[in-house]
Amino acid sequence: MTEDALTTLTCTADMGYPDDWTLVWSNGGSPGPSTSSSASGDRYSFTSMLDYTQRRQDNGNIITCVAQRDSGTRSSEGTLPIDVQFCAEAVSVSCPSSTASGSIVQLSCNSGSSNPATSLVWSKNNVDQSNPSQPVFTDGDYDGRETTLRLTTGALTKADNRAVYQCCLIKTSLCTVDMCDSCSLNVEYRPEFSLPTVTPTGPIVVGGSLVLSCSAEANPQPPDFITWEKIGSPDSLTSVYSDGTSTLTLSSISRDQAGSYRCRGNNGVPPVVFSGSVDVIVHYEVSILNKVDTSVGAKDGYDATLVCEGKGNPLPRMTWSRPDGVELNNETDPGRIFQVDTIHEGDDVFGFTIRSTLHINPVTGTGDYGSYTCNSGNGIGMVDTLTVVLNDKVTPLPPQDVSVDQGTVTATSVTITWRPGIDVGEPQWFYVNIREVDTTTGFDPSTRVRIADGVVMHVIESLSPYTKYEIEVYAENANGVSQNVRRTATTLPDTPEKLDISVTTNQETGIISVGGIPQDGDTLSCLRLEARLTNQDDWFDYGECLETNTDLALREARSRYCYGDLCSQATTAITVAGQSSNAGLIAGIAILAVMVLISIALNVVVIMYVKRRGPQPETKKRISIPKFKPEDKRPVINEAEEYQDLDVPLQILAVGGSPNPAASTYASISETLAEFSREKLTIVRELGQGAFGKVLLGNANGIVQQGTVTQVAVKTLRDDADITERGDLLRELDFMKKLPSHSNVVKLLGFCIDRDPIYIIMEYMSKGQLKELLTSSRGKGKLQVYSNLHGRSKSLTSKDLIKFATDVADGMAFLASQQCIHRDLAARNVLVGENMICKVSDFGLARDVKNMRVYQRKSEARLPIRWMALESVVDDVYTTESDLWSYGILLWEIVTLGARPYPTMSFKTMISELQEGYRMPRPEHCQDELYQMMLACWEEEPTARPSFTEIGQKLEKLLEGAHDYITLSDYQEFDYEVTIPDSPDEKI
Repeated sequence: MTEDALTTLTCTADMGYPDDWTLVWSNGGSPGPSTSSSASGDRYSFTSMLDYTQRRQDNGNIITCVAQRDSGTRSSEGTLPIDVQFCAEAVSVSCPSSTASGSIVQLSCNSGSSNPATSLVWSKNNVDQSNPSQPVFTDGDYDGRETTLRLTTGALTKADNRAVYQCCLIKTSLCTVDMCDSCSLNVEYRPEFSLPTVTPTGPIVVGGSLVLSCSAEANPQPPDFITWEKIGSPDSLTSVYSDGTSTLTLSSISRDQAGSYRCRGNNGVPPVVFSGSVDVIVHYEVSILNKVDTSVGAKDGYDATLVCEGKGNPLPRMTWSRPDGVELNNETDPGRIFQVDTIHEGDDVFGFTIRSTLHINPVTGTGDYGSYTCNSGNGIGMVDTLTVVLNDKVTPLPPQDVSVDQGTVTATSVTITWRPGIDVGEPQWFYVNIREVDTTTGFDPSTRVRIADGVVMHVIESLSPYTKYEIEVYAENANGVSQNVRRTATTLPDTPEKLDISVTTNQETGIISVGGIPQDGDTLSCLRLEARLTNQDDWFDYGECLETNTDLALREARSRYCYGDLCSQATTAITVAGQSSNAGLIAGIAILAVMVLISIALNVVVIMYVKRRGPQPETKKRISIPKFKPEDKRPVINEAEEYQDLDVPLQILAVGGSPNPAASTYASISETLAEFSREKLTIVRELGQGAFGKVLLGNANGIVQQGTVTQVAVKTLRDDADITERGDLLRELDFMKKLPSHSNVVKLLGFCIDRDPIYIIMEYMSKGQLKELLTSSRGKGKLQVYSNLHGRSKSLTSKDLIKFATDVADGMAFLASQQCIHRDLAARNVLVGENMICKVSDFGLARDVKNMRVYQRKSEARLPIRWMALESVVDDVYTTESDLWSYGILLWEIVTLGARPYPTMSFKTMISELQEGYRMPRPEHCQDELYQMMLACWEEEPTARPSFTEIGQKLEKLLEGAHDYITLSDYQEFDYEVTIPDSPDEKI
């Protein structure tokens, strides 16, 4: 039966008597219509007709027909079960009120009760959706069935926002009415910016106005979800927002407003995003910066250099005129008078600083003396002028090679030495002054000491023990004073005797007792005991090398009081009795807590630690001295250092014959690149020092182009370098000479090896080490602003960091193509130039491996363990693939802004964990695409690692995209703090 259809039912009863029988209908208990009868002989037949309209409520009921008399007599009944087919009355859809982009949601559609069950179908924007789920049927009203059909979306994007998902009943011959329900998804997504615009385009002159505009699509769009910021500036900017567009108006613009601007989008959907940047280029007139430098002295026959520095935008033009008013140029007196203009810093956004130097080489007679005029202009505003007077009154040059004689430093005195600068024929004298660093901010002129010409050292006495001092030395003559040269020095701690510390021996047992160590809570202070073996003269420190007690025959003992690694002079040695009996002593090392180091001067190489925290119950420590065999001594790793020792015999495994390492002689250097004349090289200042070398800033005349002075970096040896270190430097020079030029490898410009000191002259990278650049940019959970990036004030961005990684990958791909392995690839050995270009440097460990399949060390040089590939640490094997492992560590350094690798592990633990398959986890602010590159570089099987070329290509693709793969706003510095436990893991 179909719902609402009219059906006539007939009930018949035969052979009844008498004729008062009535047929009674019931439909679930409801009364039926009347009965009619007809006679047939003496019996009667009874018939009743029922017009019945089916209702869904009747479904499952039973219709009965019963013959009965008024007296209550009933006959048997007839029954008819009812099956009413009916349609669902409604379809309902349930959807989330809102969902985030990237989410996967499940939509549900439910039909009301029907008989038979209803079939449903989903559509999205009127397009049917294939649905992997099966419908679910449950019991409904009136013995019908309810249908539930679910639809699972894919990952939602902004394109799915406002998409209409509709669920409809599938029509049948029974159910012919359209029946649907729908919902519209509200997909929330973070802002997506179009490129900002600036009107008018191009540079703007100071005082003008411009309008910056940027638009973004986003959901939701709360008021002012777009704001403007100047990159590198903490100042807030006032902009106007309307309908997805933010407008920033800069009126009466000043030169300080030049820079890069971008929009910041925050609509509550993390993370905060930024638009691309747009440059505001401000043009302004030139101003000369060095108007305090108005006098230059040079004797007749000596060289004179006049300097004029101008800043402006666009690029300033600099001209010089001599005292008689004639404009000078390089043709005025060729070879003697020439002008060199260099861009000292800047770019076309912030403006340029031009340094113009007028060289008069040499001054010839009084005609060269007088007032020289420097004019600087750029077409904007007025020309600025500087007058420099050239006379014969020469102030002295600064003292040279100023240094503290560390070998003579005591608790109360420091010796400072120097070499006089050129006096240019003028009598000169020197001044030495000193101040305490922690208690003063400047030098007191009343404490300076005058030193006569010819004296090149001065002993400063009556100083306080264990105090840091700053010392300045400068020269003076009748015409003025030189620039000062400053050095720092820390006096030694007081000796143990002055601190009432006792070190005594028991003549009967040979036990040494130490007492009186200060219990003042200073975790750096300690007492070091030194020892020497019977029948030997050398003193040795005792390190934590022994782990069991042993017998030791002692000869003498002495001590020093130390703060960290800085120790006092030694006490007078005391003799240990009974050494001829060979009785020895038993030494137990007492380790109580934080850091009092005791090292005893014994007949063996021993250092003993007594660690403490807070006051101790006893004033004396009894120490038993263990026996020690020199052949058991193992190297100790200093976890605070980036280079460490491995005492492993090494060799080169060659495919064919391999040449011996270059000898430590000048003759080993080929002459393909000509030597550079020392006379054309001027050393300006020291840039830094390494293990055996130092790097100086210099000016080289004509090294790149004749008549042009170029700033260069000069690598040379420290004064205390030995013959081995000299050979290492010459080998590095020989390696660099074989390399062709590449834009991402530091270029060798020349060298001076005709005599000492050896100079390797390289291009100067003004931004210094990449590691220092990264660590300097850290802030409290965000990047600091710091100056002179890209020639302007700018914060490091994700793209900056990826560009650094790309540059290094390109440089290493080039080295690999030249069959060279670096062996020391790390952020500290990458230099950054003026335009933020990174270049691979420091080839002290690099090797040319042509004709070899691998390289193995032949020396016991200190090694960068935390950057080395597993096969290099375990098997001393070095290949391009091991450089790739190091590159993965460098990439991790870049992402973590110069953090130290494996910051929570000791050296021993790190090696053990790596062998078990451990790799450093993904930094939280690093996207998986970059982390997968790191993991690929750290594959245990070297041949499974990608090539540098492949890495460079992948990074280029990341640079081309708009996505930030390093979310610097999420960077947390404390995640990478070094926490090395004080345990045996600290030993190798």
